[in-house]
Amino acid sequence: MFMSGNMITTNTIDYQKLFVELPGLYIILSTDLTIMDVSEKLTKAAGIHRLDMIGKNLFVVFPENPEDIIADGQSNLKYSLNYVLKHKTAHTMAVQRYDVKNLEGIFEERYWCPVNKPVLDENGDVLYIIHRVEEVTDFVQLSEVSEKTVQQNTKLESQIERMKIEIIKRTKELEKLNAQLDEKVSLRTQHLEEANKTIGKNVVALTHQKKQLEDFCNIISHNLRAPLVNISMLVEMVAENSTNEENIIFLEKLDKAAKNLNDTFNELVESIQITQDTEIPYEEIELESFTNNIIDSLQGEINKTQAIIKMDFSQAPKLCYPINYMRSILQNLISNSLKYSSPERRPIIKINSQIKNDSVIISISDNGLGLDLNKHSENLFKIRKVFHNHPAAKGFGLFITKSQVTALGGKIWVESQPDVGSTFHVELINQ
Repeated sequence: MFMSGNMITTNTIDYQKLFVELPGLYIILSTDLTIMDVSEKLTKAAGIHRLDMIGKNLFVVFPENPEDIIADGQSNLKYSLNYVLKHKTAHTMAVQRYDVKNLEGIFEERYWCPVNKPVLDENGDVLYIIHRVEEVTDFVQLSEVSEKTVQQNTKLESQIERMKIEIIKRTKELEKLNAQLDEKVSLRTQHLEEANKTIGKNVVALTHQKKQLEDFCNIISHNLRAPLVNISMLVEMVAENSTNEENIIFLEKLDKAAKNLNDTFNELVESIQITQDTEIPYEEIELESFTNNIIDSLQGEINKTQAIIKMDFSQAPKLCYPINYMRSILQNLISNSLKYSSPERRPIIKINSQIKNDSVIISISDNGLGLDLNKHSENLFKIRKVFHNHPAAKGFGLFITKSQVTALGGKIWVESQPDVGSTFHVELINQ
């Protein structure tokens, strides 16, 4: 309708279209509670197509949640609608819980603030009921998080006021918690700073001690090597020029002791050097040819024991690793298999490799004397620990092998049974 001068002109208005597009949640009900029409916004809130609601009873479209045994939303709504029909006046309901099915057909907890108002004819009888609701689920659920005993009011404005109070309360609690958290963070930061200072002091002290130890080892290595060599040479010279049989026997024993001392010294120096090597060159190693060279160097012991050696490097034929370390690791483990072979059977030694992530595992198994791991597992890789009565056993081989393996981030372990044999596994990082 618009006004032009003193004339009022009425245009045709599509009231149904206007109703459908209302910016609120509305339902028009007949007196028998059949849905006559709904606003588009309500269909979106309910998740039900408009045409699937029109012509159906309100409580068929919106049934009560059967799993909520204390649900009273439907009975309260029926009471309100009957009140409107009886008294022909509007009725505002308190906030109601009335669950609605989601797209998967599962009931979701929802809260509404409904108002029911009659549309009367010229005789004052009820033609329709306008059912208007506002969804307040977010407000109610937020309130229930902190205060389960909050009573629902009959008006949305009262509910909003309650939420304001709750928000203020929460804000104060958060401020208090933040203050406590700041205090704890400050205290923890102080502790961390003190711990870092202590760690820094310890690092300096350990670095100094390590330097002193390295200097000491270098001095020992430099100052003892020449005298030990001289002792061995002098013993040999005296033995060659001596004619006294008793002296010759004595010198032979002294020569053996000097050689043992020299060997022990060299092994100790080698084990110390392992911990000092920080920059070791890596090279690509063809495992089969490399192992064959080591076997050639042990050919005397192999011939003596008539050992059979089988190799299979098909799964991991190559490895990038320091050559000196690789030679020492393989030579120690293979020579141990030869050294501790069983006199009851011909030695069979199997060597193979396999890939594990970024590493290569080399396994060396034998059918030799084996080890009692229940007795010796804790001491197996310790220095100067021997487990068999063998004249060449010194307790350095496995210690040096483990030191070389772990120095470059690898692992070594063993499976063994007495008089059955042993299998040593070495996991080496393939650079």
